[in-house]
Amino acid sequence: MRSWLTALRISRREIRRAKGRSALVIAMIALPVCALGYAAASYDMFTLTPAETLDRELGAADASVRRGADEPIMQHADGSRWRTVAPEHEQIADVGPLTEAEVLAVLPPGSRVVPVFSGGLEFRTAAGGLARIPTTEMDLTDPIYRGIAELLDGRTPAAGEVVMTEAARERLGDTIRSRDGSTSWTSVGTVEFPAELGEVLVFAPGTLPRQPEAAPAGTAWEWLADTPAPVSWAQVQEINASGMVVTSRAVGLDPPDPSETPITSDDPQPDGGRLTLMPLVLGLAMLEIVLLAGPAFAVGARRRQRSLALIAANGGTRAQLRRIVLADGLVLGLIGATLGLVLAVPLILIGRPLAEELLVGYRAGGYRFNPPMLAGIVVLAVLTGLLAAAVPAFTAARLNVVAALTGRRGVVRSKRRWLILGLVLTAAGAGIATAGTILIGPDMIVIGLVIAQIGLVLCTPSLVGLIARAGGVLPLTPRIALRDTARNRASSAPAISAVMAAVAGSVAIGVYLSSLTTQQTQSYTPTLPDGYVSVDYELGRNSYRSDTPSRARAALAAAFPGTALVEISETVCPDYPGSGQCGIYPKRAAAQTCPGTDDPPTSRAEIDALAADPRCAREHITEGYAFTPFVSVVGNRDTLVALTGASGDDLAQAVAVLDRGGAVVTDPFLIDNGTVLLDAVTAPPPAPDGQVTGEVTESPMTVPGYLLRTGRHATLGVVSPAVAKQAGMDVAATGLVALTSGEPEITTIDRLTADLAEAGLGDPFVERGPVNNTDVFLYILAAASALITLGAAAIATGLAAADGRADLSTLAVIGAAPGVRRRLSLSQSGVIAGLGSLLGIAAGIGSAFAALAATNESRMDRWPIPTPYPLAVPWLSLMLILIVPLVAMLGAGLLTRSRLPIERRRPT
Repeated sequence: MRSWLTALRISRREIRRAKGRSALVIAMIALPVCALGYAAASYDMFTLTPAETLDRELGAADASVRRGADEPIMQHADGSRWRTVAPEHEQIADVGPLTEAEVLAVLPPGSRVVPVFSGGLEFRTAAGGLARIPTTEMDLTDPIYRGIAELLDGRTPAAGEVVMTEAARERLGDTIRSRDGSTSWTSVGTVEFPAELGEVLVFAPGTLPRQPEAAPAGTAWEWLADTPAPVSWAQVQEINASGMVVTSRAVGLDPPDPSETPITSDDPQPDGGRLTLMPLVLGLAMLEIVLLAGPAFAVGARRRQRSLALIAANGGTRAQLRRIVLADGLVLGLIGATLGLVLAVPLILIGRPLAEELLVGYRAGGYRFNPPMLAGIVVLAVLTGLLAAAVPAFTAARLNVVAALTGRRGVVRSKRRWLILGLVLTAAGAGIATAGTILIGPDMIVIGLVIAQIGLVLCTPSLVGLIARAGGVLPLTPRIALRDTARNRASSAPAISAVMAAVAGSVAIGVYLSSLTTQQTQSYTPTLPDGYVSVDYELGRNSYRSDTPSRARAALAAAFPGTALVEISETVCPDYPGSGQCGIYPKRAAAQTCPGTDDPPTSRAEIDALAADPRCAREHITEGYAFTPFVSVVGNRDTLVALTGASGDDLAQAVAVLDRGGAVVTDPFLIDNGTVLLDAVTAPPPAPDGQVTGEVTESPMTVPGYLLRTGRHATLGVVSPAVAKQAGMDVAATGLVALTSGEPEITTIDRLTADLAEAGLGDPFVERGPVNNTDVFLYILAAASALITLGAAAIATGLAAADGRADLSTLAVIGAAPGVRRRLSLSQSGVIAGLGSLLGIAAGIGSAFAALAATNESRMDRWPIPTPYPLAVPWLSLMLILIVPLVAMLGAGLLTRSRLPIERRRPT
């Protein structure tokens, strides 16, 4: 113990003596700790507790009740999922609203219930357009809503008044008007919904504009209940017998044992299995801290080589030398970890509102710094600091005392066994990570990736020596930089490893984000080419008038001046609409139909067999992403361009087939020897309740066919007018498509919606592409990783420059020009940051590919198989990462003084 106290005193004295180098060491440790502290606190703040979730869902109520079915049901404990008791029945939508008497009849005596009215209504915008805004009605003075909504300023609304969120005010203004302009409401306050920071309007109870599909007077789709006592799980099950679904605060805070719930969390989820990446993130973060701190202690030991040699010459043991270097790791690690957390606190305070409003879209649960977690990060940083100092400590304990006292270099060549060991570890780590992807084992993946990166670290000194051999053909300063890097491998190799670790983290996250974006794009089935806008004439509805097409065309022309407009036609029955519905649809032959369409697979072997069947390719089996406004299209060249964006020879051949009286399709399995099987379907008009009455007739037809290959489009078929005539059907214009040059602004769509409303038409459809559902924390982690990358490159090169100060003195003695130091520092920075970046890119891509492969494997037991995450490399991000060496070189060149130092030589 006394030896450790002595080592700590020596470490404290060394820190005070070498303030600059100590500051760089502390920064090297503080940077990743700051990022980890920010990520941990952000994750904790935005991960709501069960109580916070219930407050935002129930307010101060004890439970919520809604209709499930007209028969007994059973539900999950939190009410998120339910099904009928009869096993042959599937979950169905709510069958109708509930009355107050029905709800009170199943609740304990003395309960109070409040109806929940919400929906989406169209209002005039401040720019003169029309927008659909979520609406609700509630008495904000009623404490039952506390937690659901908060009145920020103003007062509660009365009749003819409204309170709104800030987002809604920006779009609608302080006075809003109904769709037809006959009614207006004045804003008297600002409200906020912690669970949704978007556009919401709040009306006084009983004043919410009613919609035809709204619940009749005296009923509601959902009720909040204030009960005399908490609603227990037994009471929830009793209420389920009446076909009602209950969300109980008491059950949510103290859920029953899974064995007591008929629907448990082990039931199949709609999104299938998912591999958690948290072990990967934590494991690689620990390795990154070790590799970032390693060069700091290596350089420290190198700078103190003479003092350590003096201790050894005066009887110091190897254990004592190790403790002196390890004491540096302990003291500097503790200081760096503490400083990192101190810097993380203001970053958390400043970043929370921005993350809430710009990224997450809901309020955090509060400023939760989670002291145990932050203390754990400090302990982790100190332990990893000690681990990072371990290698320099053992190296220092084995130093050559004579060489150190005379100032000669230590290790100037790498031992072959370290290179062989590094190659073996890299290969073994890759194999273990690959096995982890197949077995879906996050722990195995982490172990494999860590071993592989350690192997790369061991290979770095030999790689440095190999590159240094090319220095003979370079100018003076790059040649000196390469020689110095090779001769000081004990400090240069850890510095390169630090940059490698930082770059690997950035690249891995970048690859993962790129793959997520690509997967979302590939999963999405577009309705129209990107940015195109379509309008449905609503032919046959009460709103249709003889001048509807001309008014729709005028509205689109006003919204998009100079844009081409294409009218879309569809098949209709003769004397439409009185005689029913008529359509012509492409149909696969029995031999071309996917076997899993009518007989879903039940085992992994069956799923694998179907996945290998080209007839079951995902792009030809809908996953529910596409909405097709035009279904039985009769068209020509312009129609194909408007619906698919086809071009070139592909478009010309498709038009030729239409001219010959054929059909154009996008599914290759609809084509059989140049022909397409069509199904001409005639259905009688529906009854007033929407049910089909009478017999539906189907008549098969075979016509010339063509497979369209260009453009992005949903699976569709376009037939020629001759085919419609052959089927005995008429053709009528049913809509318009505007061939816009890009996605329109929201204000333009609002004005177009308003103009269409005056024409008695519904909202336009805009093809906006897939919605980006990427987890916001990945973007926060990516930003933190990029910051660490830049900081690590700058600090590591700064440490290397500090270690090369003796060489600069030598240059001054022999008469080198003052600018040589600046160029030498710039070259050293380029060698370290450049080589570290190249190794980091390789390690990062390998790590991300392993995680993506494991994620894909974990989702292979679903049918249809979800679109796999592609192994996409973000080339733009890699180009930006390759700028890191340039930034480090520029910083080294600008911050290095051109005047060379003259140092007093120690007597030998």
